[in-house]
Amino acid sequence: MNLKMKLSSATKPVLGAFLGLPVPALVEVIGRSGFDFIILDGEHGSFSIESLEECLRAAGAVNLPAIVRPPDSNPQHIQAALDAGAQGVQVPSVAAPAEARSIVAASHFPPKGRRGFGSTTRAASYGFAPRSQVVRTADKEILVIAQIETRKGVENLSEILAVDGVDMVFLGTSDLSLDYGYASPSDPAMIPLLKEIIGIIRRSGKLCGLHLADLKLAPQMQELGVTYFTIASLALIGQFLQSKFKEFEQIFSLEAKPLGSSI
Repeated sequence: MNLKMKLSSATKPVLGAFLGLPVPALVEVIGRSGFDFIILDGEHGSFSIESLEECLRAAGAVNLPAIVRPPDSNPQHIQAALDAGAQGVQVPSVAAPAEARSIVAASHFPPKGRRGFGSTTRAASYGFAPRSQVVRTADKEILVIAQIETRKGVENLSEILAVDGVDMVFLGTSDLSLDYGYASPSDPAMIPLLKEIIGIIRRSGKLCGLHLADLKLAPQMQELGVTYFTIASLALIGQFLQSKFKEFEQIFSLEAKPLGSSI
């Protein structure tokens, strides 16, 4: 099931994982771990177009819906991600309605948009799928997500939400907290701001996504109207490895006998 359909039929919030490393095995691990979707991060990650396609192929192998965050709103970057087989794009730092309109146009074939058709791309099954089928599937399934993570984006939020073809808005809490001067994305002082922003999105009738550093905030955010959450997979892997190392150190604490000592 593609993510657009999953979101429209979901009875509870969905959880996805950001991944910035171009490692297909990690994509499979995330899928087999039960996550609802993955975001392959071309903004802060190290993907080439070849490695991006391999990771999208790995996601398909485990039926894991895959969204790509391109480095920016450049139509060429959006088209490359969609041609490689992404189910949608989550474009960073959207700050104006004109930019949102350009993103929608780059994400859809004519007459809805300006996306160019490549008959031998992975999205077109390398030429084995009829053009009409590829265009119809893309129009129905491609998810366009505007990532709001600046004060300017918040100021223009209502106009961005009014753009036809923007399916949902994702809040980048890390950059938002920086732009508004908060100590961290988990700063309790951010809650009133998030309430205000999520309320605007909810009243627009569009979906809202949110990145969380602390999953304990998820129920509170879900009550406000968030249906799409993400975590940073590498950060969690690092935390788990660190906890295992600390556990090992506790087992072999300073009170323990030196290695090789006599009984």
